[in-house]
Amino acid sequence: MGRARLRSRLFLPLLFFALPGLAFKLNVPKVLLPFSRELRVPFVLEAEGGCYSWYSTHNDIVTVESIYENGSICSQKALLSARSSQATKFICSIASVTGHLLRCDVIVDLIHSIEIISRTREIYVEDSPLELAVRALDVEGNTFSSLSGMTFEWSIAKDDDIESLEPSTDYSPPDYITEMERAEKQGDRILVSGIKTGAAVIKVRIQESTYKKVAAASIRLLVLENILLIPSHDVYLLVGAYIKYQVAKMVRGKVTGVAPDFSNLVCPCLRVELTQVCQWRENVSS
Repeated sequence: MGRARLRSRLFLPLLFFALPGLAFKLNVPKVLLPFSRELRVPFVLEAEGGCYSWYSTHNDIVTVESIYENGSICSQKALLSARSSQATKFICSIASVTGHLLRCDVIVDLIHSIEIISRTREIYVEDSPLELAVRALDVEGNTFSSLSGMTFEWSIAKDDDIESLEPSTDYSPPDYITEMERAEKQGDRILVSGIKTGAAVIKVRIQESTYKKVAAASIRLLVLENILLIPSHDVYLLVGAYIKYQVAKMVRGKVTGVAPDFSNLVCPCLRVELTQVCQWRENVSS
């Protein structure tokens, strides 16, 4: 299938009643949704300044469903869903309020590439899980607003045959991820935990056939032991005095005690930079 871009804009008049003097605005000026033949990728549009009545003039392209929270009759959110059978339409939305006009461009386009977003490349053994998320880009490098419901395939490629990571189930994922996991599917985000020291490469690809030519994304993570010296603060000694250091392990913010098997790992890394001031005696260290 040739790549057809959606650059036409659909006006969605959104009506609401509001008090004068309030700030009328939407949470985003533009929404970029991925084209999909298998599902409708949703996005929640939010408005401020009053109560809104939402509708779309092109329901064959984008549907707009009002959201009423906590039994309220006032709607300040709407669920957008792309319905277009091809990425060739121009979509735009307008909110009209007693003379006030709010506009949000909604564009449906094809995913050109994906990448993995992570807050760090290093995690600790038995520490809190790390969330990895997929970011999808169009051909111009714009980030898609939502990937909710899209199916991805995550895999762990090991370095030197070391099983360093495993998927984590200790934390609560978003509702749509929970529903996908119940259906034995994987979504656009995953939690991983370190189980032993080493390195691993995480890969992800889009499972939908439309995107079979989109290259998989990958990220390399390093799993480390969270170790520390006790005492860990600055030490002031008299001439000829000595202090005994211990190596301990930190797990989820708590010191688990002295780690007797860390000497081979840590001691070669310990050194004294100013030997004329003090000496390191490894044979009596702990």
